[in-house]
Amino acid sequence: MNVLSQILAGSTSLALISVGILEIFFHGDQRFHRIFLIRPEDVRAVRMWAMNVGAYNITFGLGIAVGLWLVNFSGNPASGSAIVIFCCSCHVFLGFWLWVTEKRLLVSAIGQALFPALAIVFYVLFH
Repeated sequence: MNVLSQILAGSTSLALISVGILEIFFHGDQRFHRIFLIRPEDVRAVRMWAMNVGAYNITFGLGIAVGLWLVNFSGNPASGSAIVIFCCSCHVFLGFWLWVTEKRLLVSAIGQALFPALAIVFYVLFH
C-alpha cells in the first residue's frame, strides 16, 4: 500500500474515531446539535442511535488503524491492505448513504466518503 493511500486512510481513521467519540459522549451537547441535526428535545430519543453509530465509527477507525499497522509491521502487508480497503469501501458507501437519507448532510457525506475514496483510488492506481 503506497504512502498516499496510507495517509488518506490514516486521516480517515482519526476522523472516524474523533466523530465516534463526539457521537457517543457529546450528542447531547447543544454545541453539536447543528452538526448532528438534533433538536434539544430529541436528545433522549436519538441517544441509542447516536451511541451505536459512534461505536460503529470508532470500530471502523480502529479497523483501519490495525490494517495500517499490518501493512507496515507484519510479515503479510496484503492482509492489512485488505482490511484498510474494506473499511474505506464501507465508508464510501456510508457517505453516499448518509446523503441519500438526509440531503442536508451533504457536506458530512462528502467528508465521510472523500478521503476513503481517494485512499482506494490511489491504492488502485499505484499498487
